[in-house]
Amino acid sequence: MPLLPTSSATALRPTDVFQAFRSHFPGTATRAYLDVASRSLVPASAMAIATEHIAERMEGRVDKKQYFEVVESARQRFARMIGAHPDEIAVTKNVSEGLNIMAGAIDWQPGDVVLLCSAIEHPNNVYPWRNLENQGVRVHDLPSSDGRFPMAQALEILARRGARVVSVPSTSFRPGFRTDLDALSAACEQAGALLIVDGAQSAGVMHLDVRATPIAALAVSTQKGLCALYGMGFLYVRRELAERLTPRALARFGVQISATHEADYDPGPIEYRRGALRFDLGNYNFLAAALVDDAMALLERCGGTQAIQAYTLDLGERLTAGLADCGAPVVRAAGALGSNIVSVSFPDHPESAKGLQAWLVARQVFAAVRGSTLRFSIHAYNNADDIDQAVRATAQWMQQSR
Repeated sequence: MPLLPTSSATALRPTDVFQAFRSHFPGTATRAYLDVASRSLVPASAMAIATEHIAERMEGRVDKKQYFEVVESARQRFARMIGAHPDEIAVTKNVSEGLNIMAGAIDWQPGDVVLLCSAIEHPNNVYPWRNLENQGVRVHDLPSSDGRFPMAQALEILARRGARVVSVPSTSFRPGFRTDLDALSAACEQAGALLIVDGAQSAGVMHLDVRATPIAALAVSTQKGLCALYGMGFLYVRRELAERLTPRALARFGVQISATHEADYDPGPIEYRRGALRFDLGNYNFLAAALVDDAMALLERCGGTQAIQAYTLDLGERLTAGLADCGAPVVRAAGALGSNIVSVSFPDHPESAKGLQAWLVARQVFAAVRGSTLRFSIHAYNNADDIDQAVRATAQWMQQSR
């Protein structure tokens, strides 16, 4: 019996663009890798880039000017991806650093409130705000009963101007629902609140245009949907906001001076660089920059994140339907915005999630376990064969577990 009607399978057949993208990822030849929400596969070109970078260091033939040019190329590519200007993008080492930069730069007043929902969020988007409690800032942790961001409660609080900052994931850590950033950003704008977004799970996969959806800030890392390494990230800060912020930490690259060398110093009054550039700190992870610049060039060939979102959402629907048909407890919620993440939950039974994961790994299907939830996550290098392989293996496990 086919997993889905033939018409659906035909509609989901990869285009030449996505087949070409998949061909750059050797890992797809041996496994159904459905774990981009932990970390992505990297393209084959990464090996040559990394090898050349290390050879340059080994042989003492570094051209640091070229290194800086690669960093700026990566900054510009990410800016294009989200509809920003390059001077609205700071280079960071990960999402956590980006969120901490924002938490440290805001001029907090005792009694200010931060709204968040720890039930759907990675703890690293909770601790930066909790760390402000000793300044009199109050963290209002909204509950979630169904895995969604509690939008109605947040909107009610914003309507009475009861929050200074709202911090949310664009796509939740678990179970993987998207937050309605359009509705939330509009409410924050009207209430004078800052909407600060953890984009760890969405960057490079789900579409976001910061001009159409006017969030205040977005922190991302490069090891997930951007198909590169740990140790690098980007922080978008809307220019007019960035110009009002004072960096808590400062280094030479965040200061505007007349200089001919990166180590030059100006004893005059400090003038911050424009926009988010003031948040750049010290030397960059040049290897990670080269790899993410190359990977984003490949992502651009897919037609941008609008095309990638449509493609991965289609595959996600195929996976959801197949898993539900075989009796797997797929996490669903009325009105939830789906994403490239599909979760299967075994409440209070983490051993079941781990058992299913082990079964899948033995059959060359890779997904993550978070607590009692098994999380599949899809990128543009996946295809319908990967989805069907995951569904077949899960169906076998469900059958033998009964």
